[in-house]
Amino acid sequence: LTWINSIFVRVHLQDVYFNALLFALANLPGNILSAVLVERLGRRITLTLVMALGAASLVSFAWYARDSTEEGGQKSEGYVEIETMGIVLSACAFQAFSIAGWNALDVMTGETFPTSVRGTGMGICTASGRIGALVAQLVNGALVGTPAVLLLVAGGALTIGAITPCALAGDDLAGRGLKDDVIVVGEQKDHMRENEGVRNYAGGGSGEETVYRSIDSEPRTSCLLGE
Repeated sequence: LTWINSIFVRVHLQDVYFNALLFALANLPGNILSAVLVERLGRRITLTLVMALGAASLVSFAWYARDSTEEGGQKSEGYVEIETMGIVLSACAFQAFSIAGWNALDVMTGETFPTSVRGTGMGICTASGRIGALVAQLVNGALVGTPAVLLLVAGGALTIGAITPCALAGDDLAGRGLKDDVIVVGEQKDHMRENEGVRNYAGGGSGEETVYRSIDSEPRTSCLLGE
């Protein structure tokens, strides 16, 4: 069982695997939401917004799950249906908002680092995320017996994630090109000087030169061209 299936079992949700399928399908609206918002609202606002909404979804999830773990007790059929719907909708909302948050975070992280260290920076951030995922599994294992507490702890972590972007330095690059420095190595070309306004550095009689120029993100990575 995955962690969400384990929680569904703990709260006595009927048809666990169908509801887990709905949970997985919530990825689609999350991806669409992030694709729209990162350019219209900006990376930071989008990340803060979806993390806050994700935390609210987990609080709602915990609210509906708070007494579902108890065996027995008299509950009307209508109450059970409302409880089940609340759990499933809250879980799906959390999934959608968390996916949107990951997308916004990936975009913002890639744009934070300059070209020369972008791969290293992304690698360190990814490794840090993997370490966090390992710690999260230990927390899940310790608290899975009390789903409401587990969900509230996760909601608290998302709340921290909603606040953190406000403290980051740098500009939001929504709607703007990402300026990179690239190095082009090759034979001297008159049309390169005329059309691209490059600065040439003569290469010691070898008939080749190194040309430095600034481009405006298409592509958004450094490149080495030879002729």
